Amino acid sequence: MRRLFCILLALLMIVGLTTSALANVAVGEQRVVLGADLNAEQREQMLRDFGLLPGVVPELTVTIQEERAHLQGVVPDSVIGSRSISSIYIITAPAGTGLDITINNINWLTEAIYRNALITAGITDARVIISAPVPVSGTAALTGIYKAFEDITGEELSEEAKRISIEEAVLTGNLAEALGDDENITALINELKLILDETQHMTDDQVRTEIRNLAVEHNISLTDTQVEQILRLVRSLEGLDIGALRGAVEAVIGNLDRIMEISQGVGGFFSSVGDFFAGIGRSISNFFSNLFG
Repeated sequence: MRRLFCILLALLMIVGLTTSALANVAVGEQRVVLGADLNAEQREQMLRDFGLLPGVVPELTVTIQEERAHLQGVVPDSVIGSRSISSIYIITAPAGTGLDITINNINWLTEAIYRNALITAGITDARVIISAPVPVSGTAALTGIYKAFEDITGEELSEEAKRISIEEAVLTGNLAEALGDDENITALINELKLILDETQHMTDDQVRTEIRNLAVEHNISLTDTQVEQILRLVRSLEGLDIGALRGAVEAVIGNLDRIMEISQGVGGFFSSVGDFFAGIGRSISNFFSNLFG
């Protein structure tokens, strides 16, 4: 029994060490953000997709002008389009819970790409559903999520963090489309995020070497142009608050071995803990991605 208590305590410590921008927000806060150009039937469809009845959750609207304010210069106009139709539903979660993301009719960005972008913007603990009445790229949904979060907290997210998060989502989406592999691309980007305190002291050539080495580890073949694009993203990420993210991840990893040793002595109970952390090795970002799943 004492050993079981230790396992539970260790796991709670892991959750508690995760930094969250929602730490001071009441758990269970909800918002729906609907595209301004949805017709009445489509608005009803979005609420059905979210499992909601009209008027139950505070509703906001996002316009194409708001989308362009965030996306112009980062996303091609052809991708932004001329109408605002994609919609989102967000529920705040306890600090350390992570991001649970579901997408519907989103044909370019993936759950993993959204998750990484939101973490960069400062949103780390929430349940998010992203949907549209017809297939769309999904880039505009980021605007709706940021608007909902800011309405919940009453505070604006960093404009720089939002801009970089959108750049990250677009770059990752392009790379995933070109390489046919979003999982390893998002893992590579996450690993770079965790060594930003090192890369900021490296030359560009040294960072390029790090990127290429990580690409080999993840069985990714990058062109010189793609390496340059990732390098630019790394340099942008270095301008954000990298200490909290790195500190939280290091704290989690520091407990891995101890939890594995304890859990192995408790028969089949919590055997999933071992499965969850198995194969971590140097691929810290894969663990990070699973933690926030």
